Amino acid sequence: MSMRMTGLALLLATMGLVACGGGSDGPAASSSGGGGGGVAGPSSLGADGWANSQTDKVTGGDGADAAHTYTVTNRNELIQALYGGGATINADGSFSGTLDTTKKIIYIKGTINLSMNKALVELVEADYVAASVAAQPYDFAAYVAAYKPSVWNADPANWDTPNNRPKAVSGAQETARAAASANQGKIVKIPVSANTSLLGLGADAKIIRGQLSLGDGADNVVIRNIAFEDAFDYFPVWSPTDSFSLTTPAQAGCQAAYVDATTGPQMCPGGRWNSNYDLITLNGGKRIWIDHCSFSDGSREDHTFASVFDAPHVGVDYFIQHHDGAVDITNKSDFVTLSYNHIKNHDKTHLIGSSDTVNVNNGWGALSVTLHHNYYENAGQRLPRVRMGKVHLYNNYYSGQIGYLGAYAPVDGTYVPPNRHLYGMGIGYLAKIYSENNVFDITSGNSTVVDDTVTFYTWHKASPSNPATDSAKLDYLQKTYFYDSGTLLNGAGTSLFVSANAMAASMSKPVLEDTSTFWTPATNYTYTPDAANTVKAKVMANAGAGKL
Repeated sequence: MSMRMTGLALLLATMGLVACGGGSDGPAASSSGGGGGGVAGPSSLGADGWANSQTDKVTGGDGADAAHTYTVTNRNELIQALYGGGATINADGSFSGTLDTTKKIIYIKGTINLSMNKALVELVEADYVAASVAAQPYDFAAYVAAYKPSVWNADPANWDTPNNRPKAVSGAQETARAAASANQGKIVKIPVSANTSLLGLGADAKIIRGQLSLGDGADNVVIRNIAFEDAFDYFPVWSPTDSFSLTTPAQAGCQAAYVDATTGPQMCPGGRWNSNYDLITLNGGKRIWIDHCSFSDGSREDHTFASVFDAPHVGVDYFIQHHDGAVDITNKSDFVTLSYNHIKNHDKTHLIGSSDTVNVNNGWGALSVTLHHNYYENAGQRLPRVRMGKVHLYNNYYSGQIGYLGAYAPVDGTYVPPNRHLYGMGIGYLAKIYSENNVFDITSGNSTVVDDTVTFYTWHKASPSNPATDSAKLDYLQKTYFYDSGTLLNGAGTSLFVSANAMAASMSKPVLEDTSTFWTPATNYTYTPDAANTVKAKVMANAGAGKL
Protein backbone atom coordinates (compact mmCIF):
# COMPACT_ATOMS: atom_id res chain seq x y z
CA MET A 1 0.00 0.00 0.00
CA SER A 2 1.39 3.41 -0.94
CA MET A 3 1.47 6.26 1.50
CA ARG A 4 1.35 9.95 0.68
CA MET A 5 3.65 12.16 2.72
CA THR A 6 4.38 15.78 3.35
CA GLY A 7 7.74 17.28 2.45
CA LEU A 8 8.81 17.20 6.11
CA ALA A 9 7.90 13.52 6.38
CA LEU A 10 9.96 12.77 3.27
CA LEU A 11 12.97 14.44 4.80
CA LEU A 12 12.53 12.53 8.06
CA ALA A 13 12.09 9.27 6.19
CA THR A 14 15.37 9.73 4.36
CA MET A 15 17.07 10.20 7.71
CA GLY A 16 15.55 6.93 8.95
CA LEU A 17 12.90 8.34 11.24
CA VAL A 18 9.78 7.20 9.38
CA ALA A 19 9.09 4.87 6.49
CA CYS A 20 6.73 4.71 3.55
CA GLY A 21 5.57 2.06 1.10
CA GLY A 22 5.07 1.75 -2.64
CA GLY A 23 2.97 -0.37 -4.94
CA SER A 24 4.26 -3.20 -7.15
CA ASP A 25 3.07 -1.99 -10.56
CA GLY A 26 4.29 1.60 -10.64
CA PRO A 27 6.06 4.13 -8.46
CA ALA A 28 4.05 5.73 -5.70
CA ALA A 29 3.77 9.51 -6.08
CA SER A 30 3.90 11.52 -2.86
CA SER A 31 1.77 14.55 -2.26
CA SER A 32 4.69 16.83 -1.46
CA GLY A 33 8.37 16.61 -2.23
CA GLY A 34 11.49 18.67 -1.97
CA GLY A 35 10.32 21.72 -3.81
CA GLY A 36 7.26 23.86 -4.38
CA GLY A 37 5.90 23.88 -0.83
CA GLY A 38 9.07 25.49 0.54
CA VAL A 39 10.30 22.40 2.41
CA ALA A 40 13.86 21.62 1.33
CA GLY A 41 14.33 18.06 0.07
CA PRO A 42 17.33 16.08 1.31
CA SER A 43 19.28 16.54 -1.94
CA SER A 44 19.72 20.26 -1.23
CA LEU A 45 21.78 19.66 1.91
CA GLY A 46 25.16 20.60 0.55
CA ALA A 47 26.71 19.41 -2.71
CA ASP A 48 30.31 20.60 -2.65
CA GLY A 49 33.63 20.22 -4.44
CA TRP A 50 33.57 20.25 -8.23
CA ALA A 51 29.84 19.40 -8.13
CA ASN A 52 29.26 22.81 -6.55
CA SER A 53 31.72 24.84 -8.59
CA GLN A 54 29.42 26.05 -11.34
CA THR A 55 26.96 28.95 -11.42
CA ASP A 56 24.16 26.45 -11.91
CA LYS A 57 24.60 24.30 -8.80
CA VAL A 58 23.86 20.60 -8.46
CA THR A 59 20.33 20.33 -7.08
CA GLY A 60 19.07 17.10 -8.60
CA GLY A 61 15.30 16.89 -8.28
CA ASP A 62 14.82 19.68 -5.76
CA GLY A 63 11.72 21.60 -6.78
CA ALA A 64 9.94 18.47 -8.01
CA ASP A 65 6.17 18.62 -7.85
CA ALA A 66 4.02 15.94 -6.24
CA ALA A 67 3.52 14.09 -9.54
CA HIS A 68 7.29 13.68 -9.89
CA THR A 69 8.10 12.60 -6.35
CA TYR A 70 8.13 8.83 -6.15
CA THR A 71 8.69 6.01 -3.70
CA VAL A 72 9.91 2.85 -5.44
CA THR A 73 10.35 -0.66 -4.08
CA ASN A 74 11.31 -2.72 -7.16
CA ARG A 75 12.95 -2.57 -10.58
CA ASN A 76 9.73 -1.91 -12.53
CA GLU A 77 8.85 1.05 -10.34
CA LEU A 78 12.35 2.50 -10.60
CA ILE A 79 12.34 2.30 -14.39
CA GLN A 80 8.90 3.91 -14.64
CA ALA A 81 9.96 6.75 -12.32
CA LEU A 82 13.04 7.45 -14.45
CA TYR A 83 10.92 7.38 -17.61
CA GLY A 84 8.06 9.40 -16.16
CA GLY A 85 5.73 6.40 -16.34
CA GLY A 86 6.26 6.05 -20.09
CA ALA A 87 8.56 3.03 -20.25
CA THR A 88 7.60 -0.17 -22.01
CA ILE A 89 8.91 -3.11 -19.97
CA ASN A 90 8.97 -6.37 -21.89
CA ALA A 91 8.39 -9.79 -20.37
CA ASP A 92 12.14 -10.56 -20.33
CA GLY A 93 12.84 -7.35 -18.42
CA SER A 94 14.23 -5.35 -21.35
CA PHE A 95 12.70 -1.91 -21.66
CA SER A 96 12.43 1.15 -23.89
CA GLY A 97 11.11 4.67 -23.83
CA THR A 98 12.24 8.26 -23.42
CA LEU A 99 13.87 9.29 -20.15
CA ASP A 100 11.99 11.99 -18.25
CA THR A 101 14.19 15.05 -17.65
CA THR A 102 11.60 16.80 -15.48
CA LYS A 103 12.82 17.51 -11.94
CA LYS A 104 12.09 14.39 -9.94
CA ILE A 105 12.83 12.88 -6.53
CA ILE A 106 12.89 9.08 -6.39
CA TYR A 107 12.96 7.50 -2.94
CA ILE A 108 14.43 3.98 -2.77
CA LYS A 109 12.69 1.81 -0.18
CA GLY A 110 14.18 -1.56 0.75
CA THR A 111 16.16 -3.64 -1.77
CA ILE A 112 15.81 -3.22 -5.53
CA ASN A 113 17.28 -6.05 -7.62
CA LEU A 114 18.13 -4.93 -11.17
CA SER A 115 18.63 -8.46 -12.59
CA MET A 116 14.93 -9.25 -12.95
CA ASN A 117 12.30 -9.77 -15.61
CA LYS A 118 8.97 -7.95 -15.71
CA ALA A 119 7.41 -10.51 -13.36
CA LEU A 120 10.16 -9.55 -10.86
CA VAL A 121 11.77 -12.98 -10.97
CA GLU A 122 15.54 -12.81 -10.62
CA LEU A 123 17.49 -13.68 -13.77
CA VAL A 124 20.72 -15.66 -13.47
CA GLU A 125 23.36 -17.02 -15.84
CA ALA A 126 21.20 -19.79 -17.32
CA ASP A 127 18.46 -17.29 -18.21
CA TYR A 128 20.82 -15.03 -20.13
CA VAL A 129 22.44 -17.97 -21.94
CA ALA A 130 19.04 -19.39 -22.92
CA ALA A 131 17.91 -16.01 -24.27
CA SER A 132 21.09 -15.35 -26.29
CA VAL A 133 21.13 -15.63 -30.06
CA ALA A 134 24.43 -17.49 -30.31
CA ALA A 135 24.48 -20.48 -32.66
CA GLN A 136 26.41 -22.41 -30.02
CA PRO A 137 25.37 -21.81 -26.39
CA TYR A 138 27.94 -20.44 -24.01
CA ASP A 139 29.52 -22.95 -21.66
CA PHE A 140 32.16 -21.82 -19.19
CA ALA A 141 34.09 -25.11 -19.21
CA ALA A 142 34.20 -25.07 -23.01
CA TYR A 143 35.26 -21.41 -22.94
CA VAL A 144 38.18 -22.18 -20.60
CA ALA A 145 39.21 -25.20 -22.67
CA ALA A 146 39.29 -23.12 -25.86
CA TYR A 147 41.08 -20.03 -24.55
CA LYS A 148 43.38 -21.09 -21.73
CA PRO A 149 46.92 -19.85 -22.41
CA SER A 150 48.30 -23.37 -22.82
CA VAL A 151 45.96 -23.74 -25.82
CA TRP A 152 45.31 -20.26 -27.21
CA ASN A 153 48.76 -18.72 -26.78
CA ALA A 154 50.51 -21.87 -27.95
CA ASP A 155 48.83 -21.78 -31.38
CA PRO A 156 50.98 -19.72 -33.82
CA ALA A 157 47.78 -18.70 -35.63
CA ASN A 158 46.84 -16.69 -32.53
CA TRP A 159 50.07 -14.69 -32.36
CA ASP A 160 49.93 -10.94 -33.11
CA THR A 161 53.37 -10.42 -34.67
CA PRO A 162 53.30 -6.59 -35.03
CA ASN A 163 52.47 -6.15 -31.33
CA ASN A 164 54.47 -9.14 -30.09
CA ARG A 165 51.62 -10.62 -28.06
CA PRO A 166 48.69 -13.05 -28.43
CA LYS A 167 45.58 -12.00 -30.30
CA ALA A 168 42.29 -11.34 -28.54
CA VAL A 169 40.15 -14.45 -28.24
CA SER A 170 37.71 -15.28 -31.04
CA GLY A 171 35.65 -18.19 -32.20
CA ALA A 172 32.43 -19.95 -31.30
CA GLN A 173 32.65 -19.75 -27.53
CA GLU A 174 33.65 -16.06 -27.53
CA THR A 175 30.73 -15.32 -29.86
CA ALA A 176 28.43 -17.20 -27.49
CA ARG A 177 29.84 -15.39 -24.45
CA ALA A 178 29.39 -12.00 -26.09
CA ALA A 179 25.77 -12.79 -27.02
CA ALA A 180 24.88 -13.88 -23.50
CA SER A 181 26.70 -10.86 -22.08
CA ALA A 182 24.74 -8.51 -24.33
CA ASN A 183 21.51 -10.08 -23.11
CA GLN A 184 22.49 -9.50 -19.50
CA GLY A 185 23.55 -5.93 -20.25
CA LYS A 186 20.17 -4.88 -21.63
CA ILE A 187 18.57 -5.98 -18.36
CA VAL A 188 20.98 -4.87 -15.63
CA LYS A 189 22.12 -1.48 -16.98
CA ILE A 190 19.64 1.20 -15.94
CA PRO A 191 20.11 4.73 -17.36
CA VAL A 192 19.56 7.68 -15.02
CA SER A 193 17.82 10.78 -16.35
CA ALA A 194 18.75 14.43 -15.81
CA ASN A 195 17.46 16.53 -12.90
CA THR A 196 17.04 13.50 -10.67
CA SER A 197 17.57 12.81 -6.97
CA LEU A 198 17.85 9.14 -6.02
CA LEU A 199 17.55 9.01 -2.25
CA GLY A 200 17.53 6.01 0.06
CA LEU A 201 14.84 5.85 2.71
CA GLY A 202 16.08 4.98 6.16
CA ALA A 203 19.17 2.85 6.72
CA ASP A 204 18.44 -0.18 4.52
CA ALA A 205 17.94 1.13 0.96
CA LYS A 206 19.84 -1.03 -1.52
CA ILE A 207 20.30 -1.37 -5.28
CA ILE A 208 21.85 -4.72 -6.17
CA ARG A 209 22.84 -6.95 -9.12
CA GLY A 210 23.19 -4.19 -11.69
CA GLN A 211 24.55 -0.84 -12.81
CA LEU A 212 23.25 2.71 -12.83
CA SER A 213 24.48 4.44 -16.00
CA LEU A 214 24.86 8.22 -16.17
CA GLY A 215 25.53 9.07 -19.80
CA ASP A 216 25.71 12.28 -21.80
CA GLY A 217 22.16 13.31 -20.91
CA ALA A 218 22.54 12.72 -17.16
CA ASP A 219 23.04 16.33 -16.07
CA ASN A 220 22.30 17.48 -12.50
CA VAL A 221 21.94 14.22 -10.56
CA VAL A 222 22.11 13.54 -6.82
CA ILE A 223 22.52 10.01 -5.41
CA ARG A 224 22.47 9.67 -1.61
CA ASN A 225 22.07 7.17 1.20
CA ILE A 226 21.94 3.99 -0.91
CA ALA A 227 23.99 0.79 -0.61
CA PHE A 228 25.07 -0.51 -4.02
CA GLU A 229 26.04 -4.17 -4.11
CA ASP A 230 27.18 -6.95 -6.43
CA ALA A 231 27.01 -5.76 -10.05
CA PHE A 232 27.85 -9.34 -10.99
CA ASP A 233 28.96 -10.11 -14.54
CA TYR A 234 28.09 -13.72 -15.35
CA PHE A 235 30.16 -13.57 -18.53
CA PRO A 236 33.63 -12.06 -17.94
CA VAL A 237 35.98 -12.14 -20.92
CA TRP A 238 39.48 -13.62 -20.93
CA SER A 239 41.86 -11.00 -22.35
CA PRO A 240 45.20 -12.60 -23.35
CA THR A 241 46.73 -9.19 -24.15
CA ASP A 242 46.01 -7.60 -20.76
CA SER A 243 49.35 -7.24 -18.87
CA PHE A 244 51.03 -9.72 -21.24
CA SER A 245 54.82 -9.48 -21.30
CA LEU A 246 57.67 -11.46 -22.83
CA THR A 247 60.09 -10.17 -20.24
CA THR A 248 58.50 -9.00 -16.96
CA PRO A 249 58.59 -10.81 -14.69
CA ALA A 250 61.04 -13.33 -16.07
CA GLN A 251 59.41 -16.69 -16.58
CA ALA A 252 61.16 -19.91 -17.56
CA GLY A 253 60.28 -20.98 -21.08
CA CYS A 254 58.70 -17.65 -22.05
CA GLN A 255 59.36 -16.64 -25.64
CA ALA A 256 57.40 -15.48 -28.69
CA ALA A 257 57.88 -18.63 -30.77
CA TYR A 258 56.20 -21.87 -29.76
CA VAL A 259 58.58 -24.83 -29.38
CA ASP A 260 56.84 -27.30 -27.10
CA ALA A 261 54.63 -27.48 -24.02
CA THR A 262 57.33 -25.92 -21.84
CA THR A 263 58.66 -23.27 -24.25
CA GLY A 264 56.64 -20.59 -26.01
CA PRO A 265 54.20 -17.71 -25.41
CA GLN A 266 51.98 -19.95 -23.30
CA MET A 267 54.66 -19.74 -20.61
CA CYS A 268 54.71 -15.94 -20.51
CA PRO A 269 53.02 -14.00 -17.70
CA GLY A 270 49.94 -11.98 -18.49
CA GLY A 271 46.34 -12.14 -19.54
CA ARG A 272 43.45 -11.14 -17.27
CA TRP A 273 39.76 -11.78 -16.77
CA ASN A 274 37.77 -8.58 -17.25
CA SER A 275 34.14 -7.84 -16.41
CA ASN A 276 31.61 -5.40 -17.74
CA TYR A 277 29.59 -3.68 -15.00
CA ASP A 278 30.34 -0.93 -12.51
CA LEU A 279 27.96 -0.30 -9.64
CA ILE A 280 27.65 3.25 -10.95
CA THR A 281 29.22 4.36 -14.21
CA LEU A 282 29.53 7.97 -15.33
CA ASN A 283 30.27 7.96 -19.05
CA GLY A 284 29.34 11.52 -19.86
CA GLY A 285 27.29 12.64 -16.84
CA LYS A 286 27.80 16.19 -15.64
CA ARG A 287 27.11 17.90 -12.32
CA ILE A 288 26.83 14.72 -10.28
CA TRP A 289 26.90 14.37 -6.49
CA ILE A 290 27.20 10.89 -4.94
CA ASP A 291 27.08 11.16 -1.17
CA HIS A 292 26.77 8.83 1.84
CA CYS A 293 26.50 5.68 -0.27
CA SER A 294 28.07 2.25 0.24
CA PHE A 295 29.62 0.02 -2.40
CA SER A 296 30.63 -3.64 -2.22
CA ASP A 297 30.62 -6.97 -4.06
CA GLY A 298 28.26 -8.46 -1.49
CA SER A 299 28.69 -12.17 -0.81
CA ARG A 300 30.26 -12.94 -4.21
CA GLU A 301 33.67 -11.30 -3.82
CA ASP A 302 36.11 -11.89 -6.65
CA HIS A 303 38.78 -13.48 -4.46
CA THR A 304 36.47 -16.48 -4.08
CA PHE A 305 36.66 -17.26 -7.82
CA ALA A 306 40.04 -18.92 -8.11
CA SER A 307 42.16 -19.18 -11.26
CA VAL A 308 41.19 -22.04 -13.60
CA PHE A 309 44.25 -22.26 -15.82
CA ASP A 310 47.49 -24.25 -15.80
CA ALA A 311 50.75 -22.98 -14.32
CA PRO A 312 52.16 -20.38 -14.64
CA HIS A 313 48.72 -18.73 -15.01
CA VAL A 314 47.65 -19.37 -11.43
CA GLY A 315 47.28 -17.22 -8.34
CA VAL A 316 45.52 -13.99 -7.53
CA ASP A 317 46.36 -12.18 -10.78
CA TYR A 318 44.37 -14.83 -12.65
CA PHE A 319 41.32 -15.03 -10.40
CA ILE A 320 38.08 -14.73 -12.38
CA GLN A 321 36.82 -11.17 -12.18
CA HIS A 322 33.04 -10.82 -11.98
CA HIS A 323 33.01 -7.17 -10.84
CA ASP A 324 34.44 -4.04 -12.44
CA GLY A 325 34.49 -0.55 -10.89
CA ALA A 326 32.64 0.76 -7.87
CA VAL A 327 32.15 4.21 -9.43
CA ASP A 328 33.96 4.85 -12.73
CA ILE A 329 34.06 8.34 -14.29
CA THR A 330 34.96 8.42 -17.98
CA ASN A 331 34.37 10.03 -21.37
CA LYS A 332 33.14 13.64 -21.04
CA SER A 333 31.93 13.35 -17.43
CA ASP A 334 32.54 16.55 -15.51
CA PHE A 335 31.86 18.44 -12.26
CA VAL A 336 31.54 15.39 -10.03
CA THR A 337 31.82 15.00 -6.25
CA LEU A 338 31.97 11.74 -4.29
CA SER A 339 31.72 12.44 -0.56
CA TYR A 340 31.31 10.35 2.60
CA ASN A 341 31.01 7.05 0.72
CA HIS A 342 32.17 3.67 2.02
CA ILE A 343 33.80 1.29 -0.48
CA LYS A 344 34.51 -2.12 1.03
CA ASN A 345 36.04 -5.41 -0.18
CA HIS A 346 36.27 -4.38 -3.81
CA ASP A 347 39.20 -4.31 -6.23
CA LYS A 348 39.03 -1.85 -9.14
CA THR A 349 37.43 1.13 -7.46
CA HIS A 350 37.52 4.40 -9.44
CA LEU A 351 38.72 4.76 -13.01
CA ILE A 352 38.78 8.44 -13.98
CA GLY A 353 39.48 8.60 -17.71
CA SER A 354 39.58 5.28 -19.56
CA SER A 355 42.03 5.92 -22.38
CA ASP A 356 45.42 7.49 -23.05
CA THR A 357 44.13 8.58 -26.47
CA VAL A 358 43.67 12.30 -25.94
CA ASN A 359 40.52 13.79 -27.43
CA VAL A 360 37.43 15.56 -26.16
CA ASN A 361 35.31 12.39 -26.13
CA ASN A 362 37.85 10.69 -23.85
CA GLY A 363 37.77 13.52 -21.32
CA TRP A 364 40.21 16.16 -22.52
CA GLY A 365 39.07 19.39 -20.89
CA ALA A 366 36.63 17.55 -18.59
CA LEU A 367 36.86 14.96 -15.76
CA SER A 368 36.81 17.53 -12.95
CA VAL A 369 36.26 15.39 -9.84
CA THR A 370 36.40 15.79 -6.05
CA LEU A 371 36.75 12.82 -3.69
CA HIS A 372 36.54 13.70 -0.01
CA HIS A 373 35.79 11.95 3.28
CA ASN A 374 35.42 8.58 1.58
CA TYR A 375 36.30 5.36 3.41
CA TYR A 376 38.23 2.79 1.35
CA GLU A 377 38.25 -0.44 3.34
CA ASN A 378 40.09 -3.32 1.67
CA ALA A 379 39.74 -1.62 -1.70
CA GLY A 380 42.50 -2.96 -3.89
CA GLN A 381 43.45 -0.31 -6.43
CA ARG A 382 42.39 2.71 -8.49
CA LEU A 383 41.79 4.95 -5.48
CA PRO A 384 41.45 6.56 -8.01
CA ARG A 385 43.43 5.95 -11.23
CA VAL A 386 43.40 9.24 -13.15
CA ARG A 387 43.97 10.29 -16.73
CA MET A 388 43.68 13.92 -17.87
CA GLY A 389 41.25 15.11 -15.18
CA LYS A 390 41.56 17.79 -12.51
CA VAL A 391 41.04 15.58 -9.49
CA HIS A 392 41.01 16.79 -5.89
CA LEU A 393 41.48 14.19 -3.15
CA TYR A 394 41.19 15.30 0.44
CA ASN A 395 40.39 13.80 3.84
CA ASN A 396 39.90 10.27 2.52
CA TYR A 397 40.71 7.29 4.74
CA TYR A 398 42.26 4.10 3.36
CA SER A 399 42.72 0.85 5.28
CA GLY A 400 43.95 -2.48 3.97
CA GLN A 401 46.64 -5.10 3.86
CA ILE A 402 49.29 -5.82 1.27
CA GLY A 403 50.59 -9.26 0.50
CA TYR A 404 53.00 -8.28 -2.24
CA LEU A 405 54.08 -5.24 -4.24
CA GLY A 406 54.55 -5.16 -7.98
CA ALA A 407 52.66 -5.95 -11.16
CA TYR A 408 52.34 -9.70 -10.61
CA ALA A 409 51.55 -11.73 -7.52
CA PRO A 410 54.14 -14.36 -6.64
CA VAL A 411 53.21 -18.01 -6.93
CA ASP A 412 55.73 -19.17 -4.31
CA GLY A 413 53.35 -19.33 -1.38
CA THR A 414 53.70 -15.66 -0.41
CA TYR A 415 50.61 -14.65 1.53
CA VAL A 416 48.15 -12.60 -0.51
CA PRO A 417 45.18 -11.48 1.60
CA PRO A 418 41.64 -11.39 0.20
CA ASN A 419 40.91 -7.97 -1.31
CA ARG A 420 44.59 -7.05 -0.95
CA HIS A 421 45.70 -3.45 -1.22
CA LEU A 422 47.77 -2.92 -4.37
CA TYR A 423 48.13 0.86 -4.66
CA GLY A 424 46.24 4.03 -3.83
CA MET A 425 46.34 7.01 -6.18
CA GLY A 426 47.12 6.06 -9.78
CA ILE A 427 48.93 8.93 -11.50
CA GLY A 428 48.03 8.37 -15.14
CA TYR A 429 48.69 10.17 -18.39
CA LEU A 430 48.19 13.94 -18.12
CA ALA A 431 46.54 13.66 -14.70
CA LYS A 432 46.26 16.83 -12.59
CA ILE A 433 45.91 15.43 -9.07
CA TYR A 434 45.75 17.62 -5.97
CA SER A 435 45.95 15.56 -2.76
CA GLU A 436 45.52 16.90 0.77
CA ASN A 437 45.37 15.38 4.25
CA ASN A 438 44.57 11.82 3.22
CA VAL A 439 45.23 9.00 5.69
CA PHE A 440 46.46 5.46 4.94
CA ASP A 441 46.58 2.59 7.43
CA ILE A 442 48.17 -0.22 5.42
CA THR A 443 49.61 -3.33 7.04
CA SER A 444 51.58 -6.26 5.66
CA GLY A 445 50.67 -9.92 5.82
CA ASN A 446 54.30 -10.95 5.57
CA SER A 447 57.76 -9.41 5.83
CA THR A 448 57.17 -6.88 3.05
CA VAL A 449 58.09 -3.38 4.13
CA VAL A 450 55.19 -0.94 3.99
CA ASP A 451 56.57 2.27 2.53
CA ASP A 452 54.84 5.18 0.85
CA THR A 453 54.75 3.44 -2.53
CA VAL A 454 51.56 1.72 -1.29
CA THR A 455 49.82 5.10 -1.55
CA PHE A 456 50.38 5.68 -5.28
CA TYR A 457 51.60 4.29 -8.59
CA THR A 458 52.93 6.17 -11.62
CA TRP A 459 51.19 5.22 -14.86
CA HIS A 460 52.08 8.34 -16.85
CA LYS A 461 54.27 8.57 -19.93
CA ALA A 462 55.92 11.13 -22.19
CA SER A 463 53.72 13.26 -24.44
CA PRO A 464 54.43 13.73 -28.18
CA SER A 465 57.38 16.02 -28.83
CA ASN A 466 58.06 16.08 -32.57
CA PRO A 467 56.80 19.41 -33.97
CA ALA A 468 56.97 18.09 -37.50
CA THR A 469 54.42 15.35 -36.85
CA ASP A 470 52.79 15.95 -33.48
CA SER A 471 52.34 19.69 -32.94
CA ALA A 472 48.63 19.62 -33.80
CA LYS A 473 47.85 17.00 -31.16
CA LEU A 474 46.02 18.08 -28.00
CA ASP A 475 48.67 16.40 -25.86
CA TYR A 476 51.65 17.87 -27.70
CA LEU A 477 54.25 18.72 -25.01
CA GLN A 478 51.60 18.43 -22.27
CA LYS A 479 52.61 17.26 -18.79
CA THR A 480 51.37 15.13 -15.91
CA TYR A 481 50.85 16.94 -12.60
CA PHE A 482 50.80 15.79 -8.99
CA TYR A 483 50.62 17.61 -5.66
CA ASP A 484 50.40 16.17 -2.17
CA SER A 485 50.47 17.58 1.32
CA GLY A 486 49.51 16.27 4.74
CA THR A 487 49.38 12.57 3.88
CA LEU A 488 49.71 10.20 6.83
CA LEU A 489 50.88 6.62 6.30
CA ASN A 490 50.50 4.47 9.39
CA GLY A 491 50.57 7.58 11.54
CA ALA A 492 53.65 9.20 10.00
CA GLY A 493 53.90 12.07 7.57
CA THR A 494 55.45 11.44 4.16
CA SER A 495 56.44 13.38 1.05
CA LEU A 496 54.59 11.70 -1.79
CA PHE A 497 55.65 14.20 -4.44
CA VAL A 498 59.29 13.31 -3.85
CA SER A 499 58.53 9.59 -3.73
CA ALA A 500 56.38 9.68 -6.87
CA ASN A 501 59.13 11.41 -8.82
CA ALA A 502 61.65 8.90 -7.52
CA MET A 503 59.43 6.08 -8.79
CA ALA A 504 58.98 7.87 -12.12
CA ALA A 505 62.75 8.22 -12.51
CA SER A 506 63.32 4.55 -11.67
CA MET A 507 60.84 3.63 -14.41
CA SER A 508 62.31 6.11 -16.95
CA LYS A 509 59.10 8.13 -16.90
CA PRO A 510 58.87 11.93 -17.28
CA VAL A 511 59.21 14.21 -14.28
CA LEU A 512 55.92 14.98 -12.53
CA GLU A 513 55.16 18.67 -12.32
CA ASP A 514 53.64 20.32 -9.24
CA THR A 515 49.86 20.58 -9.74
CA SER A 516 49.74 23.83 -7.75
CA THR A 517 51.63 25.55 -10.58
CA PHE A 518 48.81 24.61 -12.96
CA TRP A 519 45.62 24.42 -10.88
CA THR A 520 44.42 24.57 -7.28
CA PRO A 521 40.95 23.58 -6.06
CA ALA A 522 40.52 26.86 -4.15
CA THR A 523 40.34 28.71 -7.47
CA ASN A 524 37.18 26.76 -8.32
CA TYR A 525 35.32 26.20 -5.04
CA THR A 526 35.44 26.84 -1.32
CA TYR A 527 36.42 24.05 1.06
CA THR A 528 38.21 23.58 4.36
CA PRO A 529 40.15 20.31 4.79
CA ASP A 530 40.15 18.68 8.21
CA ALA A 531 43.43 18.10 9.97
CA ALA A 532 44.85 14.74 8.96
CA ASN A 533 44.91 13.42 12.53
CA THR A 534 41.11 13.81 12.75
CA VAL A 535 40.27 12.16 9.43
CA LYS A 536 40.12 8.49 10.44
CA ALA A 537 37.62 8.96 13.25
CA LYS A 538 35.44 11.37 11.30
CA VAL A 539 35.31 9.28 8.15
CA MET A 540 34.68 5.97 9.91
CA ALA A 541 31.85 7.53 11.92
CA ASN A 542 30.13 9.21 8.99
CA ALA A 543 30.90 7.52 5.66
CA GLY A 544 28.40 5.18 4.05
CA ALA A 545 24.69 4.61 3.62
CA GLY A 546 22.55 4.94 6.72
CA LYS A 547 24.81 7.59 8.27
CA LEU A 548 23.24 10.82 7.08
